[in-house]
Amino acid sequence: MKLAVLSNVHGNLKALVEALSEIEKLKENGKNIEKTIIIGIFGFMPYPKEVFKLLSNAQNILCVRGKIDHLIAKWSEDDEIKEELREEDPFLANIVEWNWENMGRDARKWLRNEVPALLFEKFGDNEFGFSYGKPFDIHSEVLPKMPLSYYESIMASIKKYEMLVVAGYEPFVAETVFGKIACPGGIGVQKKGFKPSFLIVDTATLDVSFYEFEYPRKEVEDRLKELKPPEYSKLIDILYHGI
Repeated sequence: MKLAVLSNVHGNLKALVEALSEIEKLKENGKNIEKTIIIGIFGFMPYPKEVFKLLSNAQNILCVRGKIDHLIAKWSEDDEIKEELREEDPFLANIVEWNWENMGRDARKWLRNEVPALLFEKFGDNEFGFSYGKPFDIHSEVLPKMPLSYYESIMASIKKYEMLVVAGYEPFVAETVFGKIACPGGIGVQKKGFKPSFLIVDTATLDVSFYEFEYPRKEVEDRLKELKPPEYSKLIDILYHGI
């Protein structure tokens, strides 16, 4: 069987719908994709409530918290996190607060209680880990184009797993003596110079394929202008040009 993995949705409903549509087309063309896993749900784009409704009611989609999701989940109960983030990164603090206020009570409850920070699943003979960054460190990132020793040190902490899939803005695969690390790239926000992308992994062979797509960014821009989240002009720049 095959898995589809998406990362960094960032509350971008238009990108998410298009990515899921592309996955359905692959299935119609014979790809045996049985599950979709999403790493990183909310963030810079203006559809938190709509993204929640889509994902919480979807069949065969599993979600894993990203960095911003984790901050949102803790926002109402940890004043220390609020003060530290407001001091270190006021822009991100405003984004987290805006999401918390606009996603609604049901979405906050779902994020806190039903979306794990780390997911381990076995498919056939192979075991997989799915995390935003390094396992057991929600605030970390796994970087592309690093020395092999960097990736081996990450996989050494979860030696029994054949593959770790992480979130990121740039797609990559790293092969180590312990197993593979793969990143699908971002769908809702990307690194500058990259297109929205997701990956398909064969759970038996561990072969990975990347798929690029596009979505109607102008509709997202119009939504940002309508709702005016914090520093929305900066968010429009991120929408078109990446981070």
